[in-house]
Amino acid sequence: MKKSIIVSFIILILVIGWFVSGQFFGNKNYDYKKSDDKNNEISKKNDSSENLNKIIVETEISNYETIDQSIFLQGQTKSNRTIDIKSETTGNIIKKYFKRGAVVQKNDNLIEISIEDREQLLKSLEKEYDRLKSEIILIKETKDNNIINTNEQIKVHEEQIKLFQIEFNTAKELVDKGLGSESKLNLASFNLTQANTNLTQSKTNLKEIEINYKSKTINLESQLENIKSRIKNIQIDIDNTIIKAPFDGIIQTSFVEEGNFVRPGDIVANIVDLNPIKIQGYLSETDVNKIKLGTNASVMISNSLKKIGIITFISPVAETNTRTFEFIIEAENDDLLFKSGLTTTITIAIESVKAHKISPSILTLKDDGTVGIKTVNEQNKVIFYPTEKIKDTIDGMWVKGLPEKVNIIISGQEYVNDGQIIENK
Repeated sequence: MKKSIIVSFIILILVIGWFVSGQFFGNKNYDYKKSDDKNNEISKKNDSSENLNKIIVETEISNYETIDQSIFLQGQTKSNRTIDIKSETTGNIIKKYFKRGAVVQKNDNLIEISIEDREQLLKSLEKEYDRLKSEIILIKETKDNNIINTNEQIKVHEEQIKLFQIEFNTAKELVDKGLGSESKLNLASFNLTQANTNLTQSKTNLKEIEINYKSKTINLESQLENIKSRIKNIQIDIDNTIIKAPFDGIIQTSFVEEGNFVRPGDIVANIVDLNPIKIQGYLSETDVNKIKLGTNASVMISNSLKKIGIITFISPVAETNTRTFEFIIEAENDDLLFKSGLTTTITIAIESVKAHKISPSILTLKDDGTVGIKTVNEQNKVIFYPTEKIKDTIDGMWVKGLPEKVNIIISGQEYVNDGQIIENK
């Protein structure tokens, strides 16, 4: 009996427990869950609102490094100039003064060509020239004397006219008064008329003297100029029988030997000028604006021989195929150790620059086309810095334009603007 009571009591307790947990506590938990869900929803809304105002980016501190901007290139030596030496006259080569490879100085004799009859012809023309000059002088002297004589005659005729005019006036006055004879008046009139005729003729003769002189001298002077020109040409032709070196250089090639007959335009030799030596190279689009005319450059050939030159030419136009720019260096080569056609290593020293090494992916472009990098200052404000590429490397890019120490945005830069306040990861 006692045992059944105990079992019944336990069952009652279990039923009461089930009832309480299933009805009362179950409903209470359900309400709590709804309340929690509501709170979570509100929290999520608040978080979402905050995230709209705060953009999180990833940044990295970057410190500048001093880098060498020297440009290293390959180049090739070229002669300063190379020309073909040509004969400018006709004749046989009677003397050759050089051998192939000879070093010659400007105005050194290289070739002597036979003069033949040029000197005889020159002497003949010079003699004719002197004769014409003498004839012109004689004609002038004759002209001057004739002018003097004619002017004297004019003076005489003028004096006679004065005298005959007085005689005519006196005779006419006497005839008019009936005191003179008609014959004396006629004689005086004749003498006056004759004197005037003589004066007119003398003045005409004076003009003819000048006209004749000019006519004769023009003809003679024309002949004189013609002979003078021929003399000059013959003298040049004689001078051209000696072919001289046009400048200091090396005889690259010889095309003639003694006894050969040459004509104007025939090449007798080729001469190369190696001082200064020229070095040709090509600059990339990145490097072309880093140098200027007058910049020093070091040039070295395979045997480690080095020379210092200056840049004398930079092409303003890029090569069509390579998009590179030709440049020329000139260097003193008194010792002639640099030959034409050698491969060289060129070093163009440029001032070192403070730069940052970055990944090209972090570069951004402003609306105005400016390329740069977005950074974050101590106040979490976005600052945009325009940058300039210095050079590329395998593992990155070197740029200038940033502060010495800067906090660079490396992720999320496309979502922020210059001047915006942000949060860092």
